[in-house]
Amino acid sequence: MPGKFIVFEGGEGSGKSSHVQLTSDFLKQHSISSITTHEPGGTKIGKIIRELILEERVATRAELLLFLADRAQHVAEIIKPTLDKNTTVLCDRFTGSTLAYQIGARNLQPENLIIQMEDFARSGLTPDLTIYLDIDPAIGIERKRVQTNHTMNSFDDFDLEFHQSVHEYFLQYAKQQANWVIINANRKLSDVQFDLNQLLGKFYGFTH
Repeated sequence: MPGKFIVFEGGEGSGKSSHVQLTSDFLKQHSISSITTHEPGGTKIGKIIRELILEERVATRAELLLFLADRAQHVAEIIKPTLDKNTTVLCDRFTGSTLAYQIGARNLQPENLIIQMEDFARSGLTPDLTIYLDIDPAIGIERKRVQTNHTMNSFDDFDLEFHQSVHEYFLQYAKQQANWVIINANRKLSDVQFDLNQLLGKFYGFTH
C-alpha cells in the first residue's frame, strides 16, 4: 500500500502528540507501516531550531523563517524519503500551524507572500489527510498546565487572546480545505481516538 502523509493539527493541549502515537498503534494493528514525527524538531537541524524558538525571544519574522527552514529540512530529510518507501508518515503539526500562529495570531503580512513561502519550504508537498483537533483554547491551556511532564516554553507566556486567535484561524482554514477533517477534541482522549479510528478505517478502506 502506498505511504500516506497524515498530519495532526490543533492548538495547545489538543492532544496531537498522544493521538499521533495512538494512530501509529492502530495502523500497526492493520499491518500498515508508519513513522511518527513532529514540527519543529523532526530532524537534527530541526532540534536546534526548536530550541531557539521555544527557549529564546526570537523576532517575529525571524521565527517564521526558522519554522520554514525546519520544514524544508524535514520534508527533504524525513517526510519525502519515507513516503517514497511506501511508508506512512504521521506528523504532529505542518502547514496549518504555521499559518494559524504566524498569520492568525501574530498577524504577519502580506498573507499571500507567507503562503507562497510556506509552499516553497515544503516543495509543494501536500498531506493526504489533515486531522484538525478542535479544542476550546481555555480547556487546552488548562490541560497543558496540569501535565506533569510539560516543560514551560516561550509560547506558554502568551495570553488567552493569542490562543483564541490561533483557534479562530485554524477553524476557518480547516473548513475551507478539502482534505481536512475537524474532530471535537474537547472530549476524553479515548472518545476522540475512537472517532479517529473510525475516520482512518474509512480512509484506508477497513470499514465502509
